[in-house]
Amino acid sequence: MRYRIAAMLRWVFCLGIGGALLLALWGQPPVELKVQPLLGASPAANGAFPLAVQLESKSRNYQGVLSVTVGGFGYRREYQYPIDLPAGSRKVVVATPIVSRFGDLATVRFTARGVNLEVQQRIERVLDIDQLAVLVGDLIGGLGVLEQVQTAENPAEIDYRTNRLMRGKYRVAYCRPDLFPEQAIALSGAQVIVLGPGSERLRAEQWDALRRWVMLGGVLIAPGGAGAVYLQIPALQALLPVQTQGTQTVSQLRALGDWVGARPPVGAATVSQARLKTGAIMLQQDGLPLIAIRPYGLGTVVFLAFNPLDAPLRDYNARARFWQRLLNQTPSFPPSFSIAATHQNQGGYDRWGQAQIATDIELRPPSVALIIVLLSLYFLLVVPVNYWTLKRLRALDWAWVVTPLIALGFVGVLWRLAGDLYRKSLSSKVQTLIVAQAGSPDAYAINSALFFFPRAGLFDLRFDQSDMVEAGMRQDFGAGAAQVPTVRTVQGEPTRVESYRVSNLSFQWFRYTRIVQLEGQVEGILRVERRNGGMRLSGVLRSRLPYALTNAQILTPFGKVQIENLSARGSVRLSDKPLEPLTPPLYDFSDWGWYQSVALSPESLASFLLQRREFKGSAILTAQASEPVLPPEVGDAAEQAAQVAYLISFPLEGAKP
Repeated sequence: MRYRIAAMLRWVFCLGIGGALLLALWGQPPVELKVQPLLGASPAANGAFPLAVQLESKSRNYQGVLSVTVGGFGYRREYQYPIDLPAGSRKVVVATPIVSRFGDLATVRFTARGVNLEVQQRIERVLDIDQLAVLVGDLIGGLGVLEQVQTAENPAEIDYRTNRLMRGKYRVAYCRPDLFPEQAIALSGAQVIVLGPGSERLRAEQWDALRRWVMLGGVLIAPGGAGAVYLQIPALQALLPVQTQGTQTVSQLRALGDWVGARPPVGAATVSQARLKTGAIMLQQDGLPLIAIRPYGLGTVVFLAFNPLDAPLRDYNARARFWQRLLNQTPSFPPSFSIAATHQNQGGYDRWGQAQIATDIELRPPSVALIIVLLSLYFLLVVPVNYWTLKRLRALDWAWVVTPLIALGFVGVLWRLAGDLYRKSLSSKVQTLIVAQAGSPDAYAINSALFFFPRAGLFDLRFDQSDMVEAGMRQDFGAGAAQVPTVRTVQGEPTRVESYRVSNLSFQWFRYTRIVQLEGQVEGILRVERRNGGMRLSGVLRSRLPYALTNAQILTPFGKVQIENLSARGSVRLSDKPLEPLTPPLYDFSDWGWYQSVALSPESLASFLLQRREFKGSAILTAQASEPVLPPEVGDAAEQAAQVAYLISFPLEGAKP
């Protein structure tokens, strides 16, 4: 009897354990979905909000779609990622949605057969006057001092109490090397990236993304000192202004104290020995470079021989002053500023928010005044003239015949005036800004494509090698939620916009950024000297491109020089050319305070960036060309026009750092 009771208890225990396991498995979702912001929860306006989305299958194979939707006041965008998720597998997708100033929420959803999961990631705030600084590596902490450092004045933010431009602070985020993005656009909202221990584990694709981010205007800071293994990575060595040669110990960083105007840090420091390759030495001690800087594209690479996160600077009471002076030498805004300003200019919006689109594609629609006159004549003939004439002829019964004939006559007149619009084929105009570094064929393109669709329908578009694709006309301010369409892009290579619905005689903008390899490069040496109270420029430019650069000019922080044309595979020699004053940038005030972007032409953008930092050792060549044309692919044949501008960065010798 006792044996039977014990056996029964064992069965009851096993059944209980089995039931608990079944309940646990029954209540567990078949797919686990996790979302982690990579660069903090405070993205910059018009910049990316990179998210690491982890999917793990608990049961069987799934073929589905991961969608990331961001939206706020007046806009909504959805990014789709096709996913194959085998049973028991785990995948991580890095999504890079672009956030407007009013973005407040990112919704991540995975949909497959039998699965519909959703996670919401709230955006704490969108940075407007504050800037984002990121430390890449294994350290969590150390950059908090930047929260005491002021950013540059923001041209789109005015303090109406004092009527002066506003300045913000830095917000800090930390990113592990394994989660660092592989696309430059994912970093577009960061102004400063600091390398830390562990960043040597970055993969080749991540180094490429970092380099292109600098080219677009980012500030990369590479500290030296003990443990700076990443300085030996070839991809970083190609960017650095110096060639490193081991380390040594100095008893005190005396020159650093003089540089910041305070007592030097107390204690010895381990510093990296280095030899200047390009750029300029900003600070040295006993012939040893402590701070070196070089321009790269629209951005800057800074080498520090010491580690500001390590002793003795870790406890330095003038750390904030050091960072303030250092960052004052660098570009003031992240790449998202340059991208948004370029797209705004390419969009051709006027002060009232209306796009100048008809003249761009050489359409000749009837004028508004002519249409108003024709409609007035139509109503005049149909109602009073028609009625009075038929009544006088005692033929009012003929009104049902005469009125349609008058209508058909006016339809014929309108068709005569506007029929060419319907007969015109699908047309496009592509505007491209190429950003490049002198001596390199690798470039990055900021593009806008304006399409004219004569007929309604659904269209598919393909964007090759594109990091960012934003589709659709800008929504009018104050549009209700029901009036804001959701534009979907299928991410991948190529990125696709599928089944995009358009109406008759409609214009649509597609804005995108992409990688481009030029068929050559532009090389040169430029030098400025002060003579007779003015600045003069000398140097040589050589083009290896198979096409000419027209309307070329060189912009420096001290002024500009017109050089007109740079012929295909030709050269231009400059000898003691006087510098003309830079043209002040012109802003589109219609969007200030709402869209956090200004419209800047390529020349205005280059002039603006050159004048917004204390470091003067940089020059930018601006020019126009007929190539390369980088349009999206559309199923139907399209007439194409293109306008290509260039911004090519050169080091400028002779300028005092």
